[in-house]
Amino acid sequence: MSDIVSLVFQEWSASLKSKDRSKGAVMSNFEELFEKLKSSGVSFEDAHALLPRAIKAHLPMPSVARNSYKKIKSVYRDFEKTEKEYIEEWHKSIEDQGTQAFFDLFPLPRLDDDDEPKAFGNMSAKEYRAQRKYADQFPVLDTTELEKRMKEQEYDLDIEDMLKNVLGEENNG
Repeated sequence: MSDIVSLVFQEWSASLKSKDRSKGAVMSNFEELFEKLKSSGVSFEDAHALLPRAIKAHLPMPSVARNSYKKIKSVYRDFEKTEKEYIEEWHKSIEDQGTQAFFDLFPLPRLDDDDEPKAFGNMSAKEYRAQRKYADQFPVLDTTELEKRMKEQEYDLDIEDMLKNVLGEENNG
């Protein structure tokens, strides 16, 4: 891990003590870290390597988690989770929000191994061949019979009768 990554993380983790760490502020705390890393030119790999440490730094201290559980349990008598379940759910929520904030600012690198030039619109020859292979799996539709039947159909349209009918001049009584 580079020096800049370590320094940014050190600054961020030290600032957590004075930050709002409530459920609603978790995402913005992680966004702050990853925005700073991104603006510092840190690579996807280095930032991703830091993610578990950042999540761990944001987790509540065991005494805080235990006291929070006790408080909720005393206020909501019908609260059915065990202390362990409650704390695990809290940790999972922090982990999920930290991971989401990471991927929002450091999207997955493209796994496109196709270095060919785009010759068919926005497709390379390799992509075109793959699409063509897929399309060739289906039978070819022969429309000659349909076209022949459509041409042979005659329409007996008497425009004057239709207009009379529409205008109400003809009574179908």
